[in-house]
Amino acid sequence: MTASATAQVTPAKIMQMGLAFWGSKTLLSAVELDLFTELAKSPQDAPALTKKLNLHDRSSRDFFDALVALGFLTRTNGIYSNTPETETFLDAAKPSYIGGFLLMTNSRL
Repeated sequence: MTASATAQVTPAKIMQMGLAFWGSKTLLSAVELDLFTELAKSPQDAPALTKKLNLHDRSSRDFFDALVALGFLTRTNGIYSNTPETETFLDAAKPSYIGGFLLMTNSRL
């Protein structure tokens, strides 16, 4: 018997690829909501962000924490802020903003 014949076959690779869009969709939703532009004004806690972005209380903290886990936000003592990359490239008030391209690809691709 070969090594490949004894290895257990799992759907892990298929599931990883099939769900790869979750991370990008989370980022694209944050861009669409102008989350990074809002945080560029000042770091905020989850209740303040939830209110300003008009999000539902039940899922907003999970959304913000997913962005932390993906490396697009930081959270210190319950206060969310942009990373250096999101501060530079996803604040719509800056000339370095690339969110428009992301929004276009989200709607067209």
